[in-house]
Amino acid sequence: MPMQLIDRRRFLQLGIAAGAGVAASSAAGVGGVAAGGAAPGTSDGSGSAPGAPAPVGQRQLVVIDMAGGNDGLSMVPPIGNATYHTLRPRTALDDSAILPLSGSVGLHPSLVKLHTRGLAAIQGVGLTKPDLSHFESLRRWWAGDRTSTTITTTGFLGRLCDVIGDPNVPAVGVSLGYGPSPALVSANVSTLSMEPYSSGGFPRFWDVEMDQAWTAGWRTMCELTDPNAAVPFRSARKGGAYALAFSEDVAANLPPGAAGYPQTDLGTQLGLAARLLASNEGVRIVHVPFFGDFDTHDDHLARHGRLMTQLDAALDRFLDDLVARGISNRVIVATTSEFGRRVPDNASNGLDHGSASFALVAGAPVASGLFGTYPDLNSLDGDDDLKATVDLWDYYATLAEGWLGVPASSVLGAGATVIPGVIA
Repeated sequence: MPMQLIDRRRFLQLGIAAGAGVAASSAAGVGGVAAGGAAPGTSDGSGSAPGAPAPVGQRQLVVIDMAGGNDGLSMVPPIGNATYHTLRPRTALDDSAILPLSGSVGLHPSLVKLHTRGLAAIQGVGLTKPDLSHFESLRRWWAGDRTSTTITTTGFLGRLCDVIGDPNVPAVGVSLGYGPSPALVSANVSTLSMEPYSSGGFPRFWDVEMDQAWTAGWRTMCELTDPNAAVPFRSARKGGAYALAFSEDVAANLPPGAAGYPQTDLGTQLGLAARLLASNEGVRIVHVPFFGDFDTHDDHLARHGRLMTQLDAALDRFLDDLVARGISNRVIVATTSEFGRRVPDNASNGLDHGSASFALVAGAPVASGLFGTYPDLNSLDGDDDLKATVDLWDYYATLAEGWLGVPASSVLGAGATVIPGVIA
C-alpha cells in the first residue's frame, strides 16, 4: 500500500494534540520565602493506628483537587451544634444522619464507606490571608503560597517532584486532566498530564509507513542538539521527548485496570491512577482534578451530596485496588480545595465563597481520626467566614516531610510544621 500524504494543517493539528498534555519543566527556581506557620493541631485520640508505611524512597502521593470551593462544614459537619443550625436553616445536615467521628464532629452522610474504612480529617485548613477569588486562591494553593507573598515559578507538587523524582524517567508527576496543572510545574524533572479517558499514547497513524515517518520526524525534532537554543525551543523539544517516552515506556506498559470502579469521572481517574502508581516506572505523584462543581451557590444540599457520594464510591474502590496490587503501604491520598463556603447560607439554598475548609487524608499508613482544632462557629471573621486553625503550609508540610520525607523548608519555607500523628 503506498504511503499516504498528510497536509500541513493536519500535521499541525496532530502536533498540538501530541504536546497538549505535557507540562514542560523549564522553570528555574523554588519558592518559599515567607515564614511563620500557625501552630498545628493534634489528634483527639479517637482514631485507629496506621499500618507500617513503605520506605521513604518508595512512597507515592495522590492529591484530589476539589476546585470550586468545597464546603468543609458539610464534609466534616459538627454534631449537636446549635449555632450551625441557626446560621444554616436551609443547608444544615440533620444531626441524626451525620456519621460520627467523635461526640461533636462527623462525616457527611454520603461518606459511608470511607467512614467505615477510616481516614484523617484535618480541621480548619486555610490560607493565612484568605482571598475569596477562585483564581487567586487556586493559584496560591497550587503554588503553596500561604500569604500571597511567595514568589515562585513552580508548583508545590512540582517542587516535590524535583526533590523525590528521577530526572531520567518520562514522568515523575502526572495530572489526570485535560491539560497541565500549575500545581505540577517543576524545574528539573518531567511532569505532564494524561487525559483520563485516553490510552496516554502518542498520536499514531493506522498506515504503518506514515506512522514510522511521523514518529521518526518527532524524534528528530525533539533532539536537544543545541544547548544554546532559546528557552521556548528547548522546552518544546523537551516536552515532545517526554511525551514520546511516556507513551512508549509508561502508557504502553501499564498494568491492567481493575473492575468495580464507579462509572464516574473520578472513578475513571482513580482507576488510572492505581495503574500508574503500580507501573513502577517512576511516577511518584498523581494529581486528580475532581471535575464536579463544588461552587455551590444554590441547591447546596443536593449538589454537594452527589459529590460526596462520588468521592465515597471512587476513593473506597481505589484504596481496595491498592491493597489488591500490593502497594497500599506506599500510597496516601489527600484532598485540597481553594477555600470553603461562607457559614450562613443564602436565599438560594446555597453557600457563597468562604475561607477555611477541611481536608481528608486516607490510606493504609494514615491514622484515622480528627486533627487540628474545629473552627469556632461563634467566632467568625468579618465576612462570616471560618477562621483557619491549621495553616496551608502545615498541611502541605505533613504531605511533604511527614510522608515523602522532603524537608518542608525546602519546598515551602521556614516555619512550616508537620501535623503530628497523621502519618505513621
